[in-house]
Amino acid sequence: MKDARPRFVLALTLCLGPLLSISCQKAPPPDPLCSYEPLPESAKVPSGQGAIQVTATTDEYFYVVDSAGKDVGHAKLNGSVAMKPGSYEVKLNRSAHTAWVKAGTLTRCVAGTLNVKGTTDEYYYVLDAGGTELSHNKLGRSLSFLPGSHTLRVNGTEKKAEIRAGETAIVETGTLVTRGSTDEYYYVLTGTGTELSHNKLDKPLAFLPGPLTISVNRTTAAAEVASGAVAEVKTGALLVQGKTDEYYYVLSATGTELAHNKLGRSLSFVEGSYTAKVNNTTLPVKVEAGKTNDYAAGTLTVRAAGTDYYYVLDGTGTELAHAKLGGSVSLAAGKYVVKVGKESRPATVAAGQEVVVAL
Repeated sequence: MKDARPRFVLALTLCLGPLLSISCQKAPPPDPLCSYEPLPESAKVPSGQGAIQVTATTDEYFYVVDSAGKDVGHAKLNGSVAMKPGSYEVKLNRSAHTAWVKAGTLTRCVAGTLNVKGTTDEYYYVLDAGGTELSHNKLGRSLSFLPGSHTLRVNGTEKKAEIRAGETAIVETGTLVTRGSTDEYYYVLTGTGTELSHNKLDKPLAFLPGPLTISVNRTTAAAEVASGAVAEVKTGALLVQGKTDEYYYVLSATGTELAHNKLGRSLSFVEGSYTAKVNNTTLPVKVEAGKTNDYAAGTLTVRAAGTDYYYVLDGTGTELAHAKLGGSVSLAAGKYVVKVGKESRPATVAAGQEVVVAL
């Protein structure tokens, strides 16, 4: 009896048999990233398999992952890896694309290249749409990715970048440096006050273009970073001299402490007018960009027999400082009252001078 099955069913049965014919394979779907061409004669691919190749300009590796998420092969960019026919995920620096393999065929996928340039010895980071890091490299060194939209991050600043097949996307950072003469740090903030990065004064940092705020000892100034350019912010230094081993404090116009240091040691600030405080005595001070402004406190020493303390008061009787008899305190220039026990005596302190009161 003749086989009554329709001829197309019989043909399908033959195609699915052990002697699978290449001509019976299902054609892979259209792919804007990958093309299909016959395997070159030099390709060392087992019979019945095909190969995947990813081309790019960097010396990196791509990886092939099967439907179960298992790494089933990898090769250097511009090389190829043999694969059984089917669908795979191709990964390059954690960017991914689904590619099909057909027996006797080379699946050639074209990646794109990204280069973020800068003048500092720092790193740039590449993120996916969800904010997950894909890869990073030093400024000026390229990375390859499968095409798509990515986010670049340099010292907390971000920018979108579109990676296209066969093209190199070049992004230029700008450089920010805050000048200063002290061994202190400057901080770079967003407009809302979030810290992006910091460095020592006179050492540069790279950022993607945009407005920024720099902070030095809690004083701030605006900065604008442009591609391929260097933005400089100049601070000035403040130095309060004194002969005692005490501290001076620098206050804002509202009386908020900005920083402090030992007498004779400098502090950097953004240009402006401030108040210096020494033992609760104050003197107005000014900071000028690129300069060190020097101010001097005076010294008061009280000598008397005994080991009691002496107290320094202002005209209203408020205590400003105290020390053991024979010891010295630093004060801003001015007129004061020295008190030991029940005895009081006026004292005038001059900037940079020492006055001795004997009781």
